[in-house]
Amino acid sequence: MLIREVEQRISYSVPNPSKPRTPQQARLDALKTQKDNVSRALDTERKRQKVTKARQNLTKAMSA
Repeated sequence: MLIREVEQRISYSVPNPSKPRTPQQARLDALKTQKDNVSRALDTERKRQKVTKARQNLTKAMSA
């Protein structure tokens, strides 16, 4: 392997450094992350309540 081939492979594998985010961009990213986390928590809670209700209905059906 030639030196220039190694240099080409290294240049392809090293990502370009990105610019630091502005405060507005950082705030937007934080808000998006927060929204995603709250959305996931809400979905989890709805599923938990659905399972609880199904268990209650099953218990009612078994006792009737």
